[in-house]
Amino acid sequence: MNKNYLFTIAILLSFHSVFALEVKISSPTVIQDNNYSARGNNNEEILIIKLAATGSNPVELSSLKMNMNGTTNIKDVAQILIYQKNTKEQFDPRNPLKSSVLLGKAKPSKRDIVIPLQGKLTSDTTCIYITYDVKEKASEGNKLDASVISLTAGMNTHFFTAGNPEGAREILLRRTLVYAPNDYGSKNYRIPAITTAKDGSLVILTDKRKFNSTDLPEDIDVVANRSTDGGKTWSEPVTVAEGKGRGKGFGDALIMKAKSGKLVALYVGGTGLWGSTADNPQRTYVSKSTDNGITWSAPRDITYQIYGYENSDPVRSKWMSLFFGSGHGLCTRSGRLMGVLVVREPGKNGLHNYAVYSDDEGENWKVSETAIVNGDEAKVIELNNGDILMSSRQPESYGNRLWAVSSDGGITWGTRNTWSEIWGARCDADIVRLTSTLDGFEKDRILHTMPNDKSRRNVTMWMSYDEGKTWPVKKTIAPNTSAYSSITILPDGTIGVYLEEDEQSSYKMYYINFSLNWLTGGKDKYILPKGKKR
Repeated sequence: MNKNYLFTIAILLSFHSVFALEVKISSPTVIQDNNYSARGNNNEEILIIKLAATGSNPVELSSLKMNMNGTTNIKDVAQILIYQKNTKEQFDPRNPLKSSVLLGKAKPSKRDIVIPLQGKLTSDTTCIYITYDVKEKASEGNKLDASVISLTAGMNTHFFTAGNPEGAREILLRRTLVYAPNDYGSKNYRIPAITTAKDGSLVILTDKRKFNSTDLPEDIDVVANRSTDGGKTWSEPVTVAEGKGRGKGFGDALIMKAKSGKLVALYVGGTGLWGSTADNPQRTYVSKSTDNGITWSAPRDITYQIYGYENSDPVRSKWMSLFFGSGHGLCTRSGRLMGVLVVREPGKNGLHNYAVYSDDEGENWKVSETAIVNGDEAKVIELNNGDILMSSRQPESYGNRLWAVSSDGGITWGTRNTWSEIWGARCDADIVRLTSTLDGFEKDRILHTMPNDKSRRNVTMWMSYDEGKTWPVKKTIAPNTSAYSSITILPDGTIGVYLEEDEQSSYKMYYINFSLNWLTGGKDKYILPKGKKR
């Protein structure tokens, strides 16, 4: 046989073998990120192309063709960035190059956009991300969307038949990722609490659950952060209470602002809810900040004031365990600080609510009569008539929110009730006042959050105009997996929420900020009373 012929056949077989091993795009799936976005955020995921590549020899990525169909106003977008992820780590918009490779950039356009790519498609490529940088002056309520048309790698161009999945990302004033798993060497973060300090800064408390997501008695720190720009950026964490190992941790913090502006935090530590006894109780602590959350006093043990063998009250001395309903605490018009206890009592099934209050800015604490039987984590607000309204987590896996009212400043409590409008998963939630006619506003407005689903997802905000009797306003603020939440009101009258979201492995801690106008779909607007300064 002719040697040249054999040589040609060998070359062709070798070329065919190499070509056959080249990585090819196979069965890609396009996923829409439908979480909220926000003004000024960079690298915001819009579409995620999940790849199932075949072959072993990498090929050059050439181009991606897309459009911005569904985006309300392309002027809200500063630029488009395309990233490739080859690792199992989650995409982190704060530092995308940690786990991803930048493939290309493009300017927004109303037409189809062909974006040249520089990179290789490998068998390890798991996702390609289409992301937007959102302008700082983007309009609240506008949508961000995209459609992917084709992706070219090597000699292969894949045309997408389902490149525009349903959904979009709506723009809020702020949505900032404060903590993600493994930040600052901690595997998990949980339990949000937020308030607005006297100087207008935002102050948050969080459980730094260093080794797992489990409650006490695990090794947990309580940490604080501040924001002086409305939640866009946050300070490095400051340790309020440092855990020293299993059984020596702290958690479930409640934060409140006293009339003087002093910040007061209540939290527990030690044995955990179910390991505690009257003779060896889970401890209760208070810390304070006199500089708007920059520094905090060391934990001061106040267990003897509340319950356990050191307490002088014959009933509370036998209580087995308790913790504080974490989140945003109350300061009444008279200056009384108040939170809610969740208590295990001897001879009784379930958990029960009691108010805990102080009339000297957190030095000494007293406990109310029984507030809600079979209640769990709870919050309190003051009504215009001076009554205290308590809202509590119900004990079933899901159901309607519990409530009760005190007419004597939180000492004794009326009948246990439920709201028909506010229902969802068994979960911590929050209730705060936005405005009061006593302060010159034209309307009374109370806000309430809770996951509006049978499972922990779809955290929703309700609003009442009649002091908590009915809740006609309702809007989702975290559409996917989401759980605990804490509310504060900013000096400009916008609403801030610190909450747990996006439980792909463990929760991420997000801060979101939006206006009353957005919450009500343009039907209501925050108007500062005449003569009142922000």
